[in-house]
Amino acid sequence: MAHPLEALLVLQEKDRKIAKMQREIRDIPTRKAEVETQLEQAKIKLAAAREAQMKVQSDLKQLEVEVESHKEKIDRYKNQQMEAKTNEQYRALLIEVANEEKGISDFEDRELELMEQLEASKKSIESREADLKEEEEGIRDEQEMLVERLEEVQGDLNALIERRAKMAGEIAPALLIRYERIFANKGDFAVVRVENSHCRGCNMKLPPQVVNDAINPAKLVGCNYCGRMLVNI
Repeated sequence: MAHPLEALLVLQEKDRKIAKMQREIRDIPTRKAEVETQLEQAKIKLAAAREAQMKVQSDLKQLEVEVESHKEKIDRYKNQQMEAKTNEQYRALLIEVANEEKGISDFEDRELELMEQLEASKKSIESREADLKEEEEGIRDEQEMLVERLEEVQGDLNALIERRAKMAGEIAPALLIRYERIFANKGDFAVVRVENSHCRGCNMKLPPQVVNDAINPAKLVGCNYCGRMLVNI
């Protein structure tokens, strides 16, 4: 006489596979979102590099305006020198010219620094653009793989659910209800074997009578500790 829980052991194996497939299907959108986040991060970095370049370019233009302003002042002071009536006026204008020339020199030093920053920003943009292109290619491939995997798993799951339904139809309704309730509650196993007088579900040592009853196909016994159904075959 076959033990009635043998069929449940086979059914349980299918239910565990079904649960695993369902988890993978639920996880696929999360994985797609993760790779899309990676792409967004690459876009953000590229945008930041471009913004930094625009800031440097703006500073350079402002420097050019400042330099032209100083040059205009120098020209004006030099014209005024030609019209100076006293030595004091002439020397004062010389000082003004020198100050303006010093200002131009400082701006030119700053201009060199900005040119270096501009060159660095160009290299940064090139690097970020390369990174983004690589991310886009990798993400496109991974998303295609995830879509294919979703279709594959969904197909396998549908077939497995169909086989499971046929098998479940051959099990006594009361026994099936008890099994499904325990499986839903435990989330892993509803039926476990007895091994060295221990429940393989919770690893607790079972009373001798329970161990013996688990052998008898006419008796359905559960673990005294975790409530899982026991079979000793």
